[in-house]
Amino acid sequence: MLAAMLWHPHAMVGCRHPRRSRPTAETGPLTAVTPAFKDGKWIKINLSRQTLTAYRGNRAIRSMPISSGVRGWSTPTGLFWIYRKVADDRMRGYDPRQDTHWDVAHVPWAQYLRGGIAIHGAWWNRSFGIPRSHGCIQVSTQTFNPHPQGVPEDAGWLYRFTALGTPVMIVGTTPGRTVLQPLAYPPLTRTPPSGARSGASSIP
Repeated sequence: MLAAMLWHPHAMVGCRHPRRSRPTAETGPLTAVTPAFKDGKWIKINLSRQTLTAYRGNRAIRSMPISSGVRGWSTPTGLFWIYRKVADDRMRGYDPRQDTHWDVAHVPWAQYLRGGIAIHGAWWNRSFGIPRSHGCIQVSTQTFNPHPQGVPEDAGWLYRFTALGTPVMIVGTTPGRTVLQPLAYPPLTRTPPSGARSGASSIP
């Protein structure tokens, strides 16, 4: 099924912005000849279940709980691929004069799928399995976590599992019973993780 969608000449880049795929430095080609798809790796995110599963071909390798966007900030559904990877990122959004603005330093293991939507570690989140974000897909991480004991390093593992061009399929809907506001972000006073690799990857 996934291979057929990737080969289709009219495959959509997310349900909100349907368009014919075209290779660019920003997104890369949506075809089965991407380097990552040759190794059979792909990601499925189920918003209804709030889970992410990493696959190699038809075999599930690892599953993990997530926190996607709350209602009003819903995570887009559709077929995407990883076009940028940043091991130690800073995320900012919206007008600084508004309450909806955020500015978070040292967001670990970020993998961008569409615009500013990314899968990334969220060390400030302690309640995965429910929507809590502004649209990104948050997963657990020990990086930056002040209480890392017993916390699975899902974000770091996923960062190493994927590559530029790895397909990501997002299905389902935001659960009806969910929090109304995204989880508050931490202040800009964190120290970078000693083992993190700063800087972004890009499609050649």
